[in-house]
Amino acid sequence: MDTNQYMEMFLEESREHLQSLNDGLLALENDPEEVSVVNDIFRNAHTIKGMSATMGFTKIAELTHDMENVFDLLRTEKMKVNEDIMDTLFKTIDSLEQMIESVGSGGPEDVVDITGFASKLSALASGKSVAEAEPAPAPAPAAAAPAPAAASSIEYTDTDKDVIMEAANGGMHAYHIKVTLADNCVLKSARSYMVMNALDQLGEVVKSVPPAEDLEQEKFEHSFDVVTITDSEMKAVEDALLSISEVESAEVKDAAEELKAAAAPAEAPAATDPAAPAASAAPAAPAANVPAPAAPSAPVPKPSAPPAKKPAADAKKLKSGQSVRVDIEKLDTLMNLMGELVINKVRLEQIGTTHRLTELTETLEQMDRVTTDLQTVVMKVRMVPVGQVFNRFPRMVRDLAKELGKELNLTIEGEETELDRTVIDEIGDPIMHLLRNSLDHGLEHPDDREAKGKPRIGEVGLIARHEGNNVVIMVTDDGKGIDADVIRRKAVEKGMISEDEANSLDDADAVRLIFLPGFSTAEVVTDVSGRGVGMDVVRSKIETLGGHVDVETKIDEGSVFKIKLPLTLAIIQALLVKVQEEMYAIPLGSIDSTINITQEDIKTVRNREVIVLRGQIIPIIRLGDILNVPRVNETDSDDIFVVVVHIGERKAGIVVDNLIGQQEIVIKTLGKLLAGLKVISGATVLGDGRVAMILDVSALM
Repeated sequence: MDTNQYMEMFLEESREHLQSLNDGLLALENDPEEVSVVNDIFRNAHTIKGMSATMGFTKIAELTHDMENVFDLLRTEKMKVNEDIMDTLFKTIDSLEQMIESVGSGGPEDVVDITGFASKLSALASGKSVAEAEPAPAPAPAAAAPAPAAASSIEYTDTDKDVIMEAANGGMHAYHIKVTLADNCVLKSARSYMVMNALDQLGEVVKSVPPAEDLEQEKFEHSFDVVTITDSEMKAVEDALLSISEVESAEVKDAAEELKAAAAPAEAPAATDPAAPAASAAPAAPAANVPAPAAPSAPVPKPSAPPAKKPAADAKKLKSGQSVRVDIEKLDTLMNLMGELVINKVRLEQIGTTHRLTELTETLEQMDRVTTDLQTVVMKVRMVPVGQVFNRFPRMVRDLAKELGKELNLTIEGEETELDRTVIDEIGDPIMHLLRNSLDHGLEHPDDREAKGKPRIGEVGLIARHEGNNVVIMVTDDGKGIDADVIRRKAVEKGMISEDEANSLDDADAVRLIFLPGFSTAEVVTDVSGRGVGMDVVRSKIETLGGHVDVETKIDEGSVFKIKLPLTLAIIQALLVKVQEEMYAIPLGSIDSTINITQEDIKTVRNREVIVLRGQIIPIIRLGDILNVPRVNETDSDDIFVVVVHIGERKAGIVVDNLIGQQEIVIKTLGKLLAGLKVISGATVLGDGRVAMILDVSALM
């Protein structure tokens, strides 16, 4: 079987199941008495085992099989959860993850030596401690109760008989197949699934003995019986099954002939001999106790009994028809085409307005509604819940808390909040930095918390929610908070600011110094933090995504790190402004208001131009000076146009020559040649074909 085409699906589904395994084990560790969660854990391990065996990754399948034995003992309450077991299972999952990522990148699966894990898991499964572990063969799953030896024929219900005879008389074949697996077959459920799948490709399975549920749980020895209806010849069915690895034999018989033989008079023992050779596949006259068949020319009807249920892996395949996996590059292409459509729509609107073409204008109004709906759909297709990022952190937090000797409760809210896929892929590292910072610097040790009158168990929160056209992600803790005086002192010691500058900063601005490059308050450099790269990386990454990060803190009450991100990075609303003859776009999400002022309204404070707006002092930024735009036409007007923008709580007024108006724009990257421009975040093509630069408000401030 060519497995290359299925590799991407295998990797994605394996990662999902590994994540579910991690989540399930964390839930079990928090509540060891809640054994019901082990059923879900067992199913995830079982699915990984089946998928990896099908793909030919035997080492992964073997390790998962050993782990599955332990889960089976836990779910049947033959073993109690303890720290020894949990640590071993977590480490095993980490090894599985390494092996799966290795095969995903084209490497070998044996990047991890699994003999040690296999012996530990086998020891646990036999009731020993990990310390007593010795290499030993993995025992058979406890739940796999041996089924009675399969007979060479199976008992047919009246419904089965109807279906078989109608098929035979409709020109189809009804075969009874006894499948025998090799004695050394470890993954019996995976092989039974592959048999069912092969038969499903050839026709329709109407019965299995034992039932599909027992096949899935390996509640059979090494053989099972299946009845299938197909238009394929007996040899083709046999060859299809024998091509499956570890299928030792596939004995195919004509089910209609079996029914006829079973209905024959008792004095003809040879006809009922199970060892009698299979008769010809040609349709036979029905026995006296079989209902009259349909006319030979009639097509075979669908079975009146529901087909035998196949293992859960097949159920998953059927369900997946409700959704489609799409490569992100295809969605990017779709978004680019959507952007071109928006640009041309704006161009047509300008032509209609310029030439006063009423009919064109009316058509464009309808086109505008369609493109808006289409844009909404395309955006939604690209949206994925932040839970895809959040779900990786409970395990990381659990391991780090153990390493630091701290006790905490992690609360996650708003996992269903959706963000653009391109944003989702980039926010994992910044959130991880913030969580590690909260655990290392924020939360106190249990004894210190107790001395302060706090609960020994600290609280850490990871929260996401929508705010207008933005998503806000917060990392909170109820730790010791950030001391502004300590931050000022460290900043001065490191030469980042002068003592006078430090003293002039209020507490909120002083705390924000932690986002400066190279800043750290850690006295000792550890693996967790202290190298002074974390917070700077967080800020630069978030600002690259068009977002903003801020912090609020209170001594001994805790801290809140707040990340604000745009919903999407592709198509936004913007205000177009002019500086001399050059056009610029300012994202609407960053704009607070637009005002007209006169030169008299501008004051100078500490050698910096400011205005007073609603009692608040706001610094002025002259965009022409920042961008070095040469002044050609001096305006005689006393009015000065100011766009008041904000980043978090900070505000500034950008002075421009003219306000053009609000417009939907498509963000285009500047490419490698112009990468690194501080004040410009991208460009857009306007309706008349001109290019306008998009301003990076955070860089201006």
